[in-house]
Amino acid sequence: MSRLSITQDEAYQLHSRYYKDYGLAIEGLVRHHKVDPLEYNSKVDDALPLEEILIPDPKLRRLLQDLDRTKVRPWLFTNAYVTHGKRVVKLLGVEDQFDGLTFCDYGAPKFVCKPHRQMFEKAQKEAGAASPEQCFFVGKLFGSFAATHTIGGG
Repeated sequence: MSRLSITQDEAYQLHSRYYKDYGLAIEGLVRHHKVDPLEYNSKVDDALPLEEILIPDPKLRRLLQDLDRTKVRPWLFTNAYVTHGKRVVKLLGVEDQFDGLTFCDYGAPKFVCKPHRQMFEKAQKEAGAASPEQCFFVGKLFGSFAATHTIGGG
């Protein structure tokens, strides 16, 4: 709001439009308003009072511990920047349950994010999966789980 000199309502509308158009509001802010994504991350995502919201989740930890690691390689996949992704899983008490992390690299000259196919391909490559059929993406949305079996698909 302060950077663009807009009202809270205008900021909400802009956020919603960019989220819908690009999958991540920061992408629209970078493209159209030359916002520095790393500065945005430090002032927005990294500044969120997550310690007041997130607590260790024993059920999630047990679920991850119960995975058969001979068949499944848990990989954290987030649209957030690396600092935010690591902070969230640490607060949930599951940071040691993932073999790696694919994140939206705000420091890259042109970053990609979900739902763009390139982001799913990036996750596949970073996780060391030879083909999309070896990937199963699971996401938590508003209290229920959604899953997709193919890269970038439904």
